[in-house]
Amino acid sequence: SFKNSTKNELFDQLLGSLNSEFGSSGQLNNVVDWAESLLLDGRPYSLTGHEYQRSLIAEKAPRQVFLKGAQLGITSIVMLKTMYGLINRQYQQGALYLFPSRGDVLDFSRGRFNPLINDNPSLAQFVQDTDAQSIKRIGRAMLYMRGARATSKAGGMKRSASALKSIPVDRVVFDERDEMSDDMVDLALERLSHSDVKEEVYLSTPTIPDYGVDKLFQESDQRYWFIRCPKCGKETCLESEFPSCLEQLADGKVIRLCQRCRDSEIHPSDGRWIAKYPDKSRDLVG
Repeated sequence: SFKNSTKNELFDQLLGSLNSEFGSSGQLNNVVDWAESLLLDGRPYSLTGHEYQRSLIAEKAPRQVFLKGAQLGITSIVMLKTMYGLINRQYQQGALYLFPSRGDVLDFSRGRFNPLINDNPSLAQFVQDTDAQSIKRIGRAMLYMRGARATSKAGGMKRSASALKSIPVDRVVFDERDEMSDDMVDLALERLSHSDVKEEVYLSTPTIPDYGVDKLFQESDQRYWFIRCPKCGKETCLESEFPSCLEQLADGKVIRLCQRCRDSEIHPSDGRWIAKYPDKSRDLVG
């Protein structure tokens, strides 16, 4: 209708003016700077002490897989990147967040998404329909949050599948992939069939070797964090050198030791991600 058309035009003008205003300071045109302008979990989001997150949040590969670990902030990184893309109209068809169950959807919506919006007025101005726990309008696109687990043995898959039908999106995030059936994952990926963007993000705590995110990681370029030694300039990957990378000093203090010169403490903040199989980076970044 004419009324709705006028409202949409006004909203587009608002988005344009906000993008222009924030873009002049780099906050919306650069996802890293934008993220560091926000409050997350009630505190200013900062990469200080979490330098490994910088390239993760800036990564633009269309297919990514993350092996989740305690206190790594992977969930927050993916959530912020999704919000940034929706606000800046990178995902004009919307984005789908898939969780193992409806309970997980409610926990995420109430415990992570709503507090993020409430703490950041610069985000709140883009978000509408915040009363709904499983669907949010962000800018001109929709963020859908769905549970992947069947509700019962008889007909559960049908009911779960119906929640994914008629949802065309540009980005699908599988949060805790290992707790989802392969059938539901395939069904969710079909939502990307009409997208020119087609972004897939998998994150999960690994459970079984050669299954779920572990299998995806094995198929990816397999990136590891290498730390530079301030003395010899060589690099050490703590994961592959453990436990020899740890050294106990005379006073009982344990430090991370350079594995090349073995004469200097190394600090995780001074590192970079290096792909084990860089030829696979175009297909899947892990």
